[in-house]
Amino acid sequence: MSAKALPEAAIDVEALKPGFRCLYLQRVSQEKNQARFYLLSWQPTLFGWAVVRSYGRIGCWQRAMPPLSFDSLEQAWPLLRTIIKRRLRHGYQVMELTRV
Repeated sequence: MSAKALPEAAIDVEALKPGFRCLYLQRVSQEKNQARFYLLSWQPTLFGWAVVRSYGRIGCWQRAMPPLSFDSLEQAWPLLRTIIKRRLRHGYQVMELTRV
């Protein structure tokens, strides 16, 4: 993906909550030969809503974690916030944010 990352100063995790739908993060380092992505989304299911996560090397097969079901975004937000903060701490950059 050739999109530019959002400025680090613009990343306020709590500001992502209203209307949150999908977040695409990536970490690219030529020195370490790393090109990784992490996709975190809030999707409807047959029984409510779920947090869906996929990750992998850019340009290769992606891996998906089992969806985690929640009744509302309010209930899921502590998990989403923790995941987003962890990825940012590990050097990932926000490339795309989708809201409802």
